[in-house]
Amino acid sequence: MRADEIPTIDQVSLEVAGLGTLNGISLNGKTCQYLGIPYASVPGRFRRSIPAPEPWENGKWDGTKLGPYCPQPPRDFYPVPNAPRPWLDMPEADEFNCLNLNISVPHLPSDQLNKPLPVMVFIHGGAFTYSMNSSPIYDSRILVGSSASKFCRPTIVVTVNYRLGVYGFLAGKDIEAYNSSHGEAGVGNYGLWDQVLALRWVQKHISAFGGDPKQVTLFGQSAGAVSVHAHLLRGEPLFSSAILQSGLIRLCGVLSVDEYQTVYERVLQALDIPLNLNPKDRIERLLAADSSALTKAMVPAFIIPVVTSPLCDDGTFVPGSIPSYDEYNTFNVPEWCPRVMLGDATNECIIWNKSWDNICKSPLAPGEDLTSPTAELTLSKMDSFLGSTKARILSQIYGIDSNTSGKELFMKLEKMTTHGLFSAPIYFARQAAKGSVFAYHFDVPSPFKNAWGGMAHHSFDNVLIWGLLAHEMPESYAKVSECMAEAWIRFASGEDPWEKLSESSKYKVFGLEQTGLTSKEDDLERGHQVWDKLHDLGLVADLARLSEELCLRTGELTRVI
Repeated sequence: MRADEIPTIDQVSLEVAGLGTLNGISLNGKTCQYLGIPYASVPGRFRRSIPAPEPWENGKWDGTKLGPYCPQPPRDFYPVPNAPRPWLDMPEADEFNCLNLNISVPHLPSDQLNKPLPVMVFIHGGAFTYSMNSSPIYDSRILVGSSASKFCRPTIVVTVNYRLGVYGFLAGKDIEAYNSSHGEAGVGNYGLWDQVLALRWVQKHISAFGGDPKQVTLFGQSAGAVSVHAHLLRGEPLFSSAILQSGLIRLCGVLSVDEYQTVYERVLQALDIPLNLNPKDRIERLLAADSSALTKAMVPAFIIPVVTSPLCDDGTFVPGSIPSYDEYNTFNVPEWCPRVMLGDATNECIIWNKSWDNICKSPLAPGEDLTSPTAELTLSKMDSFLGSTKARILSQIYGIDSNTSGKELFMKLEKMTTHGLFSAPIYFARQAAKGSVFAYHFDVPSPFKNAWGGMAHHSFDNVLIWGLLAHEMPESYAKVSECMAEAWIRFASGEDPWEKLSESSKYKVFGLEQTGLTSKEDDLERGHQVWDKLHDLGLVADLARLSEELCLRTGELTRVI
């Protein structure tokens, strides 16, 4: 099926034990999709979700249309166009009815249905604030169709909606007391608890779709990769393989309950809820707030233009505590999930460029304010955050000095923060990991004509893996797109997509001109020498904390009001 093809649509039905009859759609008789399936329900705002009722009402579910998604603030820029899908209407946002799954299944002749199929469960990214499983870019029809027709490894793909933003992650002492009054331990991370119920639903019901609950690959990109890491740390064996695309546990920030209380109070202020009310009255006012007002309040409360919702280190979701930046060279692969793929892209931190581009302005233009930020402000910020000695060393390593021009500074900051939040932590994690670990780098530049065009930017790997925009890109992209999709499918099928890192010290590089295995000795431009030097100097964690401050502005976010 071509990405821009309008398929022939037919209705299909399936009996799901314990639930009832599920209607779905068939695309060209090759892929069946069952959409908007509820896996959990939300008993109240800032409450843990509970399993969806079984069986379905009247023993039926209409899986021919997409389910609601979590309310979220608008984004003023997205680096790729929408994929075409005119036969499905986009759903509405609904805070309390957004927990649903889409399941895509290859249609196979009866003589090929001799064993259960491997399953891939996808957790979307979006800084734990944006996106949805119904986004056209995550429609599984091409990936699932190719798994059977091109790669001869038919695979089921499940995409998950979960709660986002304040609905999925807001925490604080007031909310903790509210949760406790309902007998719920911990606070925040509701979106992650939603994912737990989704994975349990898959374990319980995927066999009805022909899937193998013992062969489930959990994969996610960005905040989705953070989610995968969180589930690995939590330890419930709900999947058997994992793919982490561009992200480890601390990527979107991790706050203590006390730190989150300050964010909670910022949300109250944005809603004009007086802080001098007693905690019970404050939480009641927040619970009564209209969802449109609460969604709008996220933008001023979280400060940065791309709102990013941190996890809460509540000691409950991740037993004990979430690993700190100082534990960058630890990454445990549990016995129950021994196969892990880890990778990153060349230009990751471009996603947060609007958090720091105000300190990257070019030399003064006519009439421009004399106080406009320059490289001097960047160096000053580094100095105040790290101290003069560490700041001087890092500025020298990344070539930032008082004469660095605005455009040059912008790209150096992008490189430095990408190293701090993505490349270096992933590099040391994959070295520490035991078991079947497969590493990769993504170097394919975006062909789209926008501000990120020409960069191998954060999230562009999704475009190639899912294959929904092939018709929008030059033909030269088809080969690397197929190579990535096949590697992901082979991994989910239990095969080695390339050599294990432990066996050869080699990793895969996906490039537009060439894709293949290499080692750090043959990949001198990558930055390994820089990361090793930072490790020797004891500056890896400092760089990560500085990068977080520049991108997420955590110090400002958690400053007591």
